[in-house]
Amino acid sequence: MRLATLHLETARYGGVYRAARLARLRQQMIRHIKRTDASAQKVEQALAILAEANAPMDRLARHQYDRAYVRSRPTT
Repeated sequence: MRLATLHLETARYGGVYRAARLARLRQQMIRHIKRTDASAQKVEQALAILAEANAPMDRLARHQYDRAYVRSRPTT
């Protein structure tokens, strides 16, 4: 077991300090990546629901457009 030094410069820039800081930063990065992944999954689910909700409207709009086109077409 290593004891922390009382000398501030050695404690701040020593190997033990760097290793502890690196471990803490690694854990923070993992936590942020997991949070981002969870948020992205929620966005993908919301987009899927939105696309599903808009799909019937797209078909209805196309049908109405086709009917309007047939009516406006000159007959010869």
